[in-house]
Amino acid sequence: MESWLVISNAQTHNLANSLRLLTNDIEIDAVTIWHLKADLNSYQPKIPDYDRVIIHPFIEQGYCDFSTAAKLDRIPSIAFDAYHPDVCFTLMGGGIFNGVMGAYHSMIGLAAFRAGLSVERACSLFRRDIFERCGFLNRWEGERQQLMDNFARYGLDISAPFRSWGRRESFMHGIDHSKARPIHDIAHTYLQSCGIEPNPTDIVPADLIMTGVCFPVYPEIAEALGVEGSYMFKRYQEYRLISLQDFMEQSFAAYSNYPIDEITIDPRFRQRFELVKSVIAEETGTETLDIDAA
Repeated sequence: MESWLVISNAQTHNLANSLRLLTNDIEIDAVTIWHLKADLNSYQPKIPDYDRVIIHPFIEQGYCDFSTAAKLDRIPSIAFDAYHPDVCFTLMGGGIFNGVMGAYHSMIGLAAFRAGLSVERACSLFRRDIFERCGFLNRWEGERQQLMDNFARYGLDISAPFRSWGRRESFMHGIDHSKARPIHDIAHTYLQSCGIEPNPTDIVPADLIMTGVCFPVYPEIAEALGVEGSYMFKRYQEYRLISLQDFMEQSFAAYSNYPIDEITIDPRFRQRFELVKSVIAEETGTETLDIDAA
C-alpha cells in the first residue's frame, strides 16, 4: 500500500479526507503548515518515506526541504472574492491585523471609520448602488479566470467542476476559504491527473473549515450571483451569528484601540480600497484618512 503525505493550509484536512474517501489502497497522512513549522525536525526526515508528498505551492517558499521526496505534487487552494468583494486584509507592524472576523475586514467599514462616520452611517452604506460604484458586482469573470489559470499551472483543469459549485449556494466561506465540495472535487480531479480512478461516490467530508470565520454574501451581491445572501456573520469557532450592526460596532471598537496610522491595507487590496474610499467620500461628503500611500 502506498503512503502519501498532504501538507497545506486550512484546506489540509478537508483535502486529505477527500482523498481518503476517493481511494481505497493509499494510506494518507496530513499535517498543516503551522504544525509542520512547529515540529519541522520531526517531519523533515520523514519526507523520503512517503511514496508521494502533496503540498500547497507556497510551502516551497523556505518552509521545508522537499528535494528528498520520491514524488512531489502541488495542489493550490481556492482564492475567489466574487462573493465577498468587500473583504480585505489589514496589516499592523508588518503582520496581519486580526479584528472581530479574524483577518477579514470590511473595506466599507474601515473606510467609514477613517472618515469619522458613525456606526449607523456606516451600516447605511451597505446597499446595491454603493456596491455597484465600488465594482463589487462585476468580479465574477475575472475571479473565475484567475482561478482556472492558477490550477492549470499545476496541471489541474477544474473548469468542469467549477460550473456546478455555485448553482445552489456560494462555494466560499470567505475570499480564501472554500467549502468542502470544491476541495472534494479538486481531490477527484487530482487523482484523475495521476491516472488513478476515484471511487464513484458523492460523499463529501465534514466541512472542517466551517469552524472558522464565515463571511456572508451580502444580499445585493447574492441576488446578482443567484445564491442566498444575508448580513449575518459567523466568528471563529463560534456557532452564533452577529448582525451587520454588531460587526460594525465591534470593528470600530477594535480600530479605536490603535492609532489609525498603525493599521494599513494589505497591498493586494490597496487599489480596490482606494476606489471604495473615493465612493464613500463622494457619498458622504467626507474624506478618509490616506495612510497607505507610504
